[in-house]
Amino acid sequence: MNAPPDIMENLKVLIIAHVAGGGYVRTTDNFVRTAGGLGALFINHTEVYRERGFRGTKEYIEGFIGDNKVNCVIYMPSTFEFYFDVGFFEHIRKTCFTVMVAGEIETDYESRTAYYAQAMDLVLLPNFTSVAALGQIGVDSMPYWGWYSPDNYASSAPSTKTIDVSFLGQLKEKHGRQALINHLVSDGIKVETFGPDSPGGVITQEDKIRIYKETKINLNLAGVNRKTRLTGSRGIHRRAKQFKTNLFEAAFCGGFVLSEYVPGTENLFEIGKEIDVFRDKPELSRKVKYYLSHDEEREAMAASARVRALKERKFNVANAVSDLFETLDGLRKKKKYEPSAIYLDPEFLTNYTTYRLWPIAGFIKSGKWMHALEELKIIAGRPILDLYQIRIFLIEEILDKFPAVKTLMKKIFERSGK
Repeated sequence: MNAPPDIMENLKVLIIAHVAGGGYVRTTDNFVRTAGGLGALFINHTEVYRERGFRGTKEYIEGFIGDNKVNCVIYMPSTFEFYFDVGFFEHIRKTCFTVMVAGEIETDYESRTAYYAQAMDLVLLPNFTSVAALGQIGVDSMPYWGWYSPDNYASSAPSTKTIDVSFLGQLKEKHGRQALINHLVSDGIKVETFGPDSPGGVITQEDKIRIYKETKINLNLAGVNRKTRLTGSRGIHRRAKQFKTNLFEAAFCGGFVLSEYVPGTENLFEIGKEIDVFRDKPELSRKVKYYLSHDEEREAMAASARVRALKERKFNVANAVSDLFETLDGLRKKKKYEPSAIYLDPEFLTNYTTYRLWPIAGFIKSGKWMHALEELKIIAGRPILDLYQIRIFLIEEILDKFPAVKTLMKKIFERSGK
């Protein structure tokens, strides 16, 4: 599905994002690839930053915008990144319609997203509830779900149900997930788990599809990261739930989904007819046992969920990106630039300054000393760093060369951070 030609003649889109590729189907890659097919331009800002540094990257992007007559910029930041100052996007907003795709907003809203959002004309969200939160600070936003290509889930793998219950994803680093799995196991239910910290290990995309198809009950667990660079010792974010790709991918594969409830789930699938949800451990056990003993009902719901997944324009990346561009063009034409009131609180500034440690390490490794010095000058302008993030930096960047010492120090830091 292509965007109407008249829209793409007028809408000149630049996507600023990091595309990693790899074995899994990454939603960011899907978006960038599809948008590129419609004529959008692309800058991998992490690669440019490694070559040009802080000031050079901003100059490159501004020049690219001018040379290509870009009038809409979509910024897709990676998790935890603070490459750019907020003022940079406010400057771009004078001539372009600025859009940010928010990722881990459930854990970084107060640390990062809310601040960059001030310089955006629109924020695309991975949930429904954050629309009101951003609205309270005068920022327009909308949920966006169009990351999936149905073709990626086509497979000739057999659909014989050989697995009772499965879960694909991280467990130990995500709040509450391991406890839910343990609860099922203690209740006599066999659960197979796959992921970097699971017995099943990391799997390929082909295996992922096969497991979705062969599983009677695909669990979608919605717990967020227990701790991140930005949350530090805070714990209140652990009460939040977030939408995960399992919900959509299993449905595309025709697998039955039992999902931990996230506010707004009913706006995506019909609960009780296409998927089902649970809110606590007793309800999880009860529903797992019920659906394991009601094959026809379970498979009928899975079939209905697949029909919904395939027909929804908002899930299909080709249709969703086309519709998004049409929306952006309409909003762009109506826009009248007015300077945004930008507030940068101490927590944001500390995170922004502390982040400089990562590019500094990269520039030193590559011998780009002037770029490293540029980052040091930013730190010197506000020499207040976050201790917890410094710990992570030491573990990730310095101790990597000494694995045994790294393991020991990580355990010490984790204990002291509890």
